[in-house]
Amino acid sequence: MSSNNLANVDTAGFQRQTAHMYSLPETPVRRVYQGQSQLLGVLGTGAFVDGSRSSFSPGTLRTTNNPLDVALVGPGFFAITTAEGTRYTRDGRFTVNPSGLLATLDGNLVRGEQGSIYVGEGQVLLNERGEITVDGEPVDKLLIVEFNDRDGLVRHGSNLYEALPEAGAPFRYQATVAPGTLEMANVNVVREMVNLINIQRSYEANQKVVQAFDESLGKIINEV
Repeated sequence: MSSNNLANVDTAGFQRQTAHMYSLPETPVRRVYQGQSQLLGVLGTGAFVDGSRSSFSPGTLRTTNNPLDVALVGPGFFAITTAEGTRYTRDGRFTVNPSGLLATLDGNLVRGEQGSIYVGEGQVLLNERGEITVDGEPVDKLLIVEFNDRDGLVRHGSNLYEALPEAGAPFRYQATVAPGTLEMANVNVVREMVNLINIQRSYEANQKVVQAFDESLGKIINEV
């Protein structure tokens, strides 16, 4: 996870990922001899990764002066229409597709409160309330939503999230919008580098533990 976080440190709207790890249950070690079973102790069976979680702490804001770049200040998600259904993101790098609709860099449509947002070829401006005007005429307002439980959001690549039932129904959220600005990844480079060093050291320590277990089991089998 740390290497992926570092790889996306310059990706707008990227949310830091953390792995959730749990210990597997211990198993008893017994010596069976002439029908008699003797408990020698317990043996750990390792750990497993139970998926990843996203950290939705805010990232730093970078001014771009591009009128189609938008950042959310505080909570909230942009609603995006994809071929798989509605997805959610904090990546506000928007553009206008050949049909004149507001879209993400991947071609997915940005949703407004009235549906897809047609802006044509005019001058597009957004204000701090997410309201969109084209050549001075109001067109629509960005659909910004929030969830009761963000742990119910599952990452699906391209900075998009799917809302599972555990997240609860999305509800409209009156967020503050920063036009001409992007929210950068909420990744702390120094912390991730330290995490990588700790991971390497833990891996080396685990190698020694496995080797020690192997030697101990060999002695138990051959000597006890």
